[in-house]
Amino acid sequence: MQGFKSVEPDMMDLARAMEANRLQIFRMVSLPHAMPAIFRRIKVSITLAVVGAVVGEFVGSNSGIGYVLQRSIGNFELPTMFAALVVLSLIGVILFWILDVLERVAIPWHASQRQDLILGA
Repeated sequence: MQGFKSVEPDMMDLARAMEANRLQIFRMVSLPHAMPAIFRRIKVSITLAVVGAVVGEFVGSNSGIGYVLQRSIGNFELPTMFAALVVLSLIGVILFWILDVLERVAIPWHASQRQDLILGA
């Protein structure tokens, strides 16, 4: 919502002056302006979703990585515990990386996606 609320009023006025309807204003002004904020929030949410899934498996599951982690902690199986932690870390990193690639494809024009050029003298 913050991304949609932060659209510059001048951009909205310009779109209205060019006789754009509400759908066109949303598609061409509001949504592109809000996309960076949407991707930032999804990046945070995707890592928290992995944590939530593991906690759910801790509480009420008989299978899954969270269950293996809980069982290995209770039985002092350190190699199994660290293997489960590595797998969970890899899942989080891979999901974050996939979302980062999607962001680069979806909003290549945004300042967060630009490469800073260092010009030598």
